[in-house]
Amino acid sequence: MSWIGILIGFYGYLFPGNINLMVVNLYHSKQYRHLSYILLLIVIFESIYSIITLLFIKSILNHQLLFKGVEVFSLLLLCVLGTWMIIDRKKDVQTVQINTNRRGIFSIIIHPQQIPFWMAITTFLSDIIYKNVPLFIFYNAIGVFLLMATYMVVGKFLISYFKVNLQIINKIIGFVYIGLSVYSIIHLLLLPKS
Repeated sequence: MSWIGILIGFYGYLFPGNINLMVVNLYHSKQYRHLSYILLLIVIFESIYSIITLLFIKSILNHQLLFKGVEVFSLLLLCVLGTWMIIDRKKDVQTVQINTNRRGIFSIIIHPQQIPFWMAITTFLSDIIYKNVPLFIFYNAIGVFLLMATYMVVGKFLISYFKVNLQIINKIIGFVYIGLSVYSIIHLLLLPKS
């Protein structure tokens, strides 16, 4: 049943964000060499991040205050990323692309969205995940890679078809990040203690 990691890896990166946008940007601008390094970096960091997060979450599941604190911290990081995307006022295309790539690399390494995501996944699928963590992580990495490949193909088409400006996409995603993080923090803080 560890193969469900493919679906989780695919779903985990489905929402457009800094990483997906960077992959689309590199593919669209035909920077295939950089793109191959970035894809490798994504798979490596996703695997490391998943293992560390899964082990960490398992150890703090019974400490609700710490659990909630980690979740709020990760959502605050997401809000900071969104703010960075919105206040980026550089108009020339090259600077926007460079900043998009910087945020993408930052997101690969820090990845604040994954903490709440893995907390939810672990809560619902702990029996499946912890039966064979290495195999689950391997399948998860395959799912992430498949989604990045999908974004490369579909993203290039969308940018060409709709003539969408990378700066506009950054701002939209920035507002969504801020909205989601503020909503999630309020929701977390207002949850009744059990």
